[in-house]
Amino acid sequence: MEPPSGPANRRRVPWNRLLLAASFFTFWTPPTTAQLTIETVPPLAAEGSDVLLLAHNVTENLLGYTWYTGERVENSRLIASYRIATNVTTTGPAHSGRETLYPNGTLLIQHVTQKDTGSYTLLITKHDLQTERQTGHLHVYRLLQQPSIQVSDPMDRDKENKVVITCNTNETDITIKWICNGQYIKTTKNIFLSEDGKKLTIDPIKEENAGKYQCEIFNIGTSNKSGIFELKAKKSFRNICVQKRPDWN
Repeated sequence: MEPPSGPANRRRVPWNRLLLAASFFTFWTPPTTAQLTIETVPPLAAEGSDVLLLAHNVTENLLGYTWYTGERVENSRLIASYRIATNVTTTGPAHSGRETLYPNGTLLIQHVTQKDTGSYTLLITKHDLQTERQTGHLHVYRLLQQPSIQVSDPMDRDKENKVVITCNTNETDITIKWICNGQYIKTTKNIFLSEDGKKLTIDPIKEENAGKYQCEIFNIGTSNKSGIFELKAKKSFRNICVQKRPDWN
């Protein structure tokens, strides 16, 4: 970070602090050059998205960069190499046509699929022909299929003042949340959720329960929402679920 502009601080430093600082630097060894690291951006990638493998702490005076799939440096795993002096990029057997190697060593992978999940190794070559390498990791999550909702007796409320809304999905290892008019629902005295979250029961139906209902499913990387079911009350009412989520359509 550059020093701030303006006049220097002219306060005198007490001599005992100077002695302490001198003693500290006498026994302190400056840290070595920061180690090469790989950062995956975004850290959680969904199918179809673009991912960057960023190279940090790259040393100067380099001949070039080379990226490989996996953790081993083998010609059969070569994605691409870049030579700085000639500004030339050469692709290898592991190049799928979706990778771009930038002059700063960063690798872009476009439209990732689950097959792209795995390790990626960057090898840098210095002018003294010494090399340094580091491995990063990419995990691509499958897009969740849109769930559907099923409603018990959605039209006739004369016989029973109760409704059960079911979130139908074949996805596993997911979390299910329910939405009313764009706001996540919390259980109350008349709103109940099944243990797995798939069934939402409103019993009895009150005027403030009227509105547009959806279920939303989540895994660690992606989410998807069902279509809308509109629950209507018998009387006019003032709906308490009016605060909409930013992404509500």
